Parts: sequence; C-alpha cells; structure tokens
Amino acid sequence: GLPVASLGRSQPRESATGVEELGGIDALKPDTFDSLLPGARAVVIAIGEPPWVRDRERAMRFNGTTNINILQSAAKHKVPRVVLVNATMPTWSLIAPYREGKLAAEREALRYPEQCGTDCEVLVIKPGAITGTREEGNLQIPLWIVLEPMRMVMSLLSRPCEVLESCLPNLFGGVLRPPVRVEEIAMAAADAVEANSLKGVRELGTKELVGYGTGKKD
Repeated sequence: GLPVASLGRSQPRESATGVEELGGIDALKPDTFDSLLPGARAVVIAIGEPPWVRDRERAMRFNGTTNINILQSAAKHKVPRVVLVNATMPTWSLIAPYREGKLAAEREALRYPEQCGTDCEVLVIKPGAITGTREEGNLQIPLWIVLEPMRMVMSLLSRPCEVLESCLPNLFGGVLRPPVRVEEIAMAAADAVEANSLKGVRELGTKELVGYGTGKKD
C-alpha cells in the first residue's frame, strides 16, 4: 500500500498499523510541517474543535486557520489530492463562531485548484454528527452509544426529516440527518487518496456518507 504519515501536536504512540506517526506538528505554524509536503500524493485534513466553543477567535483559529494553513502549503507544493473533513451545520447563532471557521476552511478548499495551478482533486467531506469512539487524551468517550440509535431512527424517518428541514431551515437545516460513522469518513478519504484519476472538486454530504463502502444504506 501507500506510505502514510499521521501528523499531530502530541508525541506519537506506538502503532501496529504501519502508519508513521510524527509529533510536534502545529498547524498554526507552517514551518513545522511544510518540509513534509513536497512529493506527497495526498493530504487529508481533519482538524477542529467542537461547535460549543463560544470564543470566536479560538473557534476561527482551530476550525479555520489551521485548515487554511495546510491547504495553502499543499497548494504551494502542488500536492495533487487534498481531502478536507468539514461539517454540515445548522445556521444557529449559538454555533456561529464554529460555523464561521468551518466555512472559511471550505472556501479555501474550493480555491485550491486555482492556488495549486495544476490538475488536482479536492474532496470536501461534510458529515453532521460523527459516531464512534472519541479520544480525549487517555479518555475514550463512546459516542456511538447515543448516536447509533439516533442514526437508525433518522435513517428510517429520512423523508419526514427532509421535509422538516426544508420547511423550517433556520431551525432544522443540517440537523435532522443520520450520524456518519468515522469508518465511513475514513473509507471515503482513502478512496480519494488511492484513486488513479483526478476528479476536480467534489463534496460528500451525509446522504452519500451514510452506508459508504457497503453498497447499502442502514
């Protein structure tokens, strides 16, 4: 398979997956990762803080600037494939700082072909809620306990949910959609990285992601 490196701020742990883990990388400081990008086949960006962070500057920095820095460095080195894990979001004022950062990152991703100046592929992955096990340091939070039942119900009631979203977009827009499994996001990103052809700018939302790679919907 293709060589894979996982970059992060914390010190790497032992990995049995064959993935090279590199610590000390700060997406707010391009000089910590810029030298790693020349010759890369693809870059997958999955950085952000939860939507309940109310501090606008912090939310913009960690949901927008971090992603933008990596996209700009990748474009400078003409990396042919980039995957941005973004989000489908409601328009609630409660999460306005989070949404502003995410939208800024998405705008930069859409500009990538122009900035890169060569044939490339940009995949923007936009789940709503993500179900799986979240790691906070050494703590593992089993989000799936709540989100898997929600996924099943929302999948069964997809049509009424779509109607509610369309009738009351300010209240329900981007909300009544089944949670996406983290494995589905990973498979979509891997397919984009391994693809032999470059497909321009694409977007995968909840409808495409739920059941991705299984040939069926739950």
